[in-house]
Amino acid sequence: MSKKTKGLILIIIGILIALFGVFLLNSREINKQVLPVEITAEKISTEISVYDFMTQLQNEGKINFKEKTYTGMGKFIEEINGIKNGEKNWIYYVNGQKAEIGVSNYKINNGDIVSWKYEAY
Repeated sequence: MSKKTKGLILIIIGILIALFGVFLLNSREINKQVLPVEITAEKISTEISVYDFMTQLQNEGKINFKEKTYTGMGKFIEEINGIKNGEKNWIYYVNGQKAEIGVSNYKINNGDIVSWKYEAY
């Protein structure tokens, strides 16, 4: 086998290894698991909405989120801590129960636990 052929084979092997590495990185990104965001309502003196509580936490630098307001429906959380809705969405639970109303309408009390899970709707 000539030096030219050996060099060409080595180049092809290198390209295949690089492509395999890119594939592995992309598959990890696609399948990454987003851990739930769990926050406990502490030291609130009156009933407040989940949205107001999250806004308070955001102002304190404890969480980051983006929302969109829908007329007649209220606010919808579109992103938490840099993870945007897509094939999955941020769904919230209060004390382990999936919420059935929007964040701007659900009232929580001192000690309630609000969990956000990134899951298929």
